[in-house]
Amino acid sequence: MHPRLCLFFFALSLLGWNAVAQVAAPAALDRFASRALDSAWRPEVLGYIRNTEFFHPAEEGRTRFGALVGLRRGYELKNGRSAELGLMANQSFGAAPQLLPWVALRAQGAGYQIQFGSIADRGHGLPRQLLNPDLRYAVPVVYGLSGTSDFKRFRAHYWAEWLTAIDYGSPFKEQIHGGATAGWVGEHARLEGVLQYHHVGGQIDSSPATDGNRLNYGLMGQASLGAVELRAAHLRYADPLERFGPEAQGFGTSAEVSVTASPKLRVEASYWQAENFRAPLGQGIFQSRNPEDSSTWYREQPQLLGLGLAWEGLASLRIRAWYDVADRSVQPSVTWVRYVVLDPL
Repeated sequence: MHPRLCLFFFALSLLGWNAVAQVAAPAALDRFASRALDSAWRPEVLGYIRNTEFFHPAEEGRTRFGALVGLRRGYELKNGRSAELGLMANQSFGAAPQLLPWVALRAQGAGYQIQFGSIADRGHGLPRQLLNPDLRYAVPVVYGLSGTSDFKRFRAHYWAEWLTAIDYGSPFKEQIHGGATAGWVGEHARLEGVLQYHHVGGQIDSSPATDGNRLNYGLMGQASLGAVELRAAHLRYADPLERFGPEAQGFGTSAEVSVTASPKLRVEASYWQAENFRAPLGQGIFQSRNPEDSSTWYREQPQLLGLGLAWEGLASLRIRAWYDVADRSVQPSVTWVRYVVLDPL
């Protein structure tokens, strides 16, 4: 990336930053992730269609069409403690169902909340470059630890997710995804830092796959003025021991503008430019290597332009297209999500 471009977008971001994909995430999906449970067993249904018509060496297109259904309820204990129990099933049409037990212990008080067990907010306010939106449909619930802390204008969010556990002789490695976002949150602007940790390892498995630790980190934020919102992020990648390839470090910079055309319709335009950028859980088209198979393709400086429409009504609809400047190709995607909570049983 040219140094002047990097400085330009970094200066733009000082207006106030937020996660690039946080505003763009379907509201229906966020309502599922943030729903506060009460003492009744309430059936809930999250229907989704996500189709990425990607013909790109860094990310192949795929279609997810299905529904997440379940029952959950909360149990108030004492002194700000509570427990949550339930069972969910994720049925992606054409695939075997995923049964997802919901079990969580929560403690909250003045300015903090911490939860151990099930995690529904897989997004964590991260930009799509760091967390592929497809993961929120492929595996909508994970298990681990998450929490938030608020102090006046300062807010922090942290998490640790055990994505894959191993036993003796397991043919695969354990995987842990952890991280935190923290920063200043104002009425019309915010500035946050992000740290994302990826661990692949284990001593008792039989897998010959590479193990090690990698980091993504950076700054991100937003500023809004009336119907116009600016978002930007500068993200970095670090694999100091080069365990997962010859790229010990890399970086990428994004800028987005979003215009609210009506109470339900928003138009978005974006730009991304990077150099040797990688993110194990991020969307592949923004990276220098395919995160699912890093040996198949390499591009030192990916550069993309994006255009999107976001509709929020009874359901959430997203239509996007990414233009790859290097090979002059267009990568479109469509996402539809509807979330319904029914009357208690």
